[in-house]
Amino acid sequence: MTESNRRPIEVPPRRQAEAPSVQNLLKANRSAPVTERALSAPTLSSGTEPRLASALKQVSYYMPTDDVTRAKAAYTATNGQEKDHSWSDFITRAVLTEVKRREDLYNEGDRFQGNGRNLAPGRKIQF
Repeated sequence: MTESNRRPIEVPPRRQAEAPSVQNLLKANRSAPVTERALSAPTLSSGTEPRLASALKQVSYYMPTDDVTRAKAAYTATNGQEKDHSWSDFITRAVLTEVKRREDLYNEGDRFQGNGRNLAPGRKIQF
């Protein structure tokens, strides 16, 4: 057998501590997303003047399948006429409509005070 002249591959050098990784670059350089709707559409709680939306947060919920199908059909059929930018926009406006109704009915039109804590998981106990 003949002897090889090749040298083994070495471990690559470590990155410098001050150089951020790709993951850090992607997240660190982002500001809070501002949607087109947040700049142009009025919110229900502020009347008719537009306002910037706060940072977006992903939420999840449970809804009967028939109701989801019905809501998606309504969104698909009317999103052009209603100027919905997305499914999230549609759901947000639907929820805020109910929030505004309850604020008007139970809190003299003022916002309820919230503390940002998570809601209790599961169904409420019925007596």
